[in-house]
Amino acid sequence: MVGIVGKPNVGKSTMFAAMTLAPVEIAGYPFTTIKPNRGITYLRIDCACKELGVKDNPRNSKCVDGVRFIPVEIIDCPGIIREAHAGRGLGLKFLDEIRQASALMVVADASGSTDPDGNPIKPGTGDPVEDVRIVEEELDYWILGLLEEDWRRICRVVESKVSKLEEELARKLSGLRISEEDIRSVIQDLDLSSSKPSVWTREDLHGFIRGLRERSKPIIVAANKIDLPEAEEGVKRLRDAGYPVVPVSAEAERILRLAAEKGLIKYLPGDSGFEIIDEGRLTSGQKKALKLIEERVLEKWGSTGVQEVVNKAYFEELRYIPVYPVEDPEKLTDRDGNVLPDVYILPEGSTPRDLAYAIHTDLGKTFLYAIDARRKIRLGEDYKLKWGDIISIVAAGKRG
Repeated sequence: MVGIVGKPNVGKSTMFAAMTLAPVEIAGYPFTTIKPNRGITYLRIDCACKELGVKDNPRNSKCVDGVRFIPVEIIDCPGIIREAHAGRGLGLKFLDEIRQASALMVVADASGSTDPDGNPIKPGTGDPVEDVRIVEEELDYWILGLLEEDWRRICRVVESKVSKLEEELARKLSGLRISEEDIRSVIQDLDLSSSKPSVWTREDLHGFIRGLRERSKPIIVAANKIDLPEAEEGVKRLRDAGYPVVPVSAEAERILRLAAEKGLIKYLPGDSGFEIIDEGRLTSGQKKALKLIEERVLEKWGSTGVQEVVNKAYFEELRYIPVYPVEDPEKLTDRDGNVLPDVYILPEGSTPRDLAYAIHTDLGKTFLYAIDARRKIRLGEDYKLKWGDIISIVAAGKRG
């Protein structure tokens, strides 16, 4: 799951609404979001039906004109301001929610029209890079606080050889989805002592926390408000700072999706343009809004960026791949005859047995081998699944 985070009034709720069309409150003042919103958005990929020339019958996803939309959960969290870890603003409310996120989509105000607390200021005078750093620093201080409250005990049990440091830290940070492997890798990267942690300085501990956060909760920046002219410089500054950045206009995407839902335009999330279905149904205000989106966003930036940032979060930062499980490798169907019925997203490096477990625990336990439906060859459990594989699982007593 991806968490949408950022300081107040940068457009997080608009982003969430654009992604989900959920009825969340959207307003131009800090702390509009006072509790986290969860919703479903979609990853966009070219569907295998187009490549194979078949008519599919999706069950767990949608296919529109050869474009497959795969549902994933997102969470929109309350705004983060400096000193939030110490209780300022909404304090720890945002932190307790994003512990479940595997990656963070940091919404920054690329136009520079909000101060560090989220209050409106003259466009171009704010710093979008600071928007991201506030989030990073507050997360680091929060995790550091969690660890420091138990650090002496951890040092004592590790140095008395009752337990290993990686095991103790993984137990302490288990709620943050931080693994022993994450911890071991960061310790090695920073050349820290795992047998005598009491020699670590506070700077060592802070660096360790930062490395853990970067590894366990990768960040992608949604540089929002690109419909404003000042945003171009803000996007450049964010990229120069080394962040993975996608220029975004959440408001433009929300308008386009609403217009498409009402049948006013033809538009799919991620498209580089739209088609007006019946100009006579549009009011003068709607025509003006669509014209501005076309000129300020689509022609200049190529898209609204909202679909792109979701795809990049899952496929580039989290490194997931889409895989199509089928029961019949010849007809590409499930037991009910649905063609290419499902798409699962799995971490890179997953095997056919991992896919079997994702479908059903019993299928994973009784896994025998798999069949590559494209190449019509048998695959062992050590085969590494590839993007767009169509896989039939053969298990003891069943095929899935």
